[in-house]
Amino acid sequence: WEKIPDEWRDHLLQLNYEEMNATPFGRTKDTWPSSLNEFVTTSDKLCLDRTVPEWVKEAEVKLGLGTRGGLSPKKVHEVCRLAGVVKCMCLKTSCQAVIDIGSGLGYLGRCLALECGVSVMGVEAKQELTESAQRMMEDGRRKAPSNLEPCSGIATSCCHGDRLHPPKHGPGNGPSNVSVSLCLDGTAQSCEQMKELLQQSESVGVVRLGVVGLHCCGDLTPYTQKLFLSHPSIRHLVLVGCCYHKMRQPHACGGHFPLSALVKGLMPAQGQRIVSTLALRLAAQETRERWRKQSNGNHSNHEKQMAFRAIAEAVLSDKGSPLNGKLIRRANYADIGSFAESLSILMKDPSLKDKLLTYHATYGQFVAYVEPFTALQTCMQGVLEGLIVLDRCVYLWEQGIQAEMVPVFDEDLSPRCIALLATR
Repeated sequence: WEKIPDEWRDHLLQLNYEEMNATPFGRTKDTWPSSLNEFVTTSDKLCLDRTVPEWVKEAEVKLGLGTRGGLSPKKVHEVCRLAGVVKCMCLKTSCQAVIDIGSGLGYLGRCLALECGVSVMGVEAKQELTESAQRMMEDGRRKAPSNLEPCSGIATSCCHGDRLHPPKHGPGNGPSNVSVSLCLDGTAQSCEQMKELLQQSESVGVVRLGVVGLHCCGDLTPYTQKLFLSHPSIRHLVLVGCCYHKMRQPHACGGHFPLSALVKGLMPAQGQRIVSTLALRLAAQETRERWRKQSNGNHSNHEKQMAFRAIAEAVLSDKGSPLNGKLIRRANYADIGSFAESLSILMKDPSLKDKLLTYHATYGQFVAYVEPFTALQTCMQGVLEGLIVLDRCVYLWEQGIQAEMVPVFDEDLSPRCIALLATR
């Protein structure tokens, strides 16, 4: 809070919750200092447009019996939307199959295979997930209609073992979905393994592939971009990133932000960070659309949760004790008294209660800063995420690739909603 300009503070503290909700959307006041008005209006202008294009909505896929089980409304929305986008990209680039990077339990792959007629190979680092994905795929195929056919216009291929095979016809030879255990981490070993998979596919006639990644965490998105650039058989790319703070940076040390020559040129000095890890974490948090819908009760609860947790972290740090995230989430946040008592019981430390209450008595005056400060963070969230996604897009442009940033999810359901689409 001490880093906030002095002339802003009183004005921010006077905001009611409704005004706070509107601030990240460019709402200013005549009574505000010009510097605060400029910050709010500029951050609003720099946010990427998250309006989903009509073609993305129209392409959305509906889940059938073999693919809808066990999915949350958020995951259903993401899978249906992204599957439709991938199908459109396959038609556009005449791709024969798709590689799903970070495929997890294979929800997207099953949808593409069973609902869109696209064959998929899932690449997932955790072997237990690939095994579960295979079992779920077989169960889904049993529930799916027996007359499933490849979608018109897509040359599909069948997957067997750990490779893609050319199309076959007749009963039981429809599009398939298999998962392989492989960690795409940029090491020479992982690059060689991916190269072998692609060569095996090419050797049996699968020469046009797409790559998709749904919420590729941290470095996985840049690694996938480099995979796309290094293999001409990959004709299109559909990537939605997340967890930007888990990327290695700066670029001079082998990190992945920034990637493009354009953004690297903005770095203050060789090897220094253009943004902090905390700023990258902010880029991966809730968007201003969700902030706008917060009720007075939501704000009150958030204020207490943030303040009480901060007090607990400070007290435990003074004691040399680690903060147990699972325990602190179970504490009672109704008021500081309830919080102090419940946390001392959960942590089996009777002395903790008085320390928490004493700390709150000393610093409780600063609790009122939480929501105004979060409003300023929310102003910056879209700017920071836009910078990261734009950097990745410009990186592809610099390699001569056609690429664009397209909102594919409703941000109210899925905050990481901007996809990087690329073709060649």
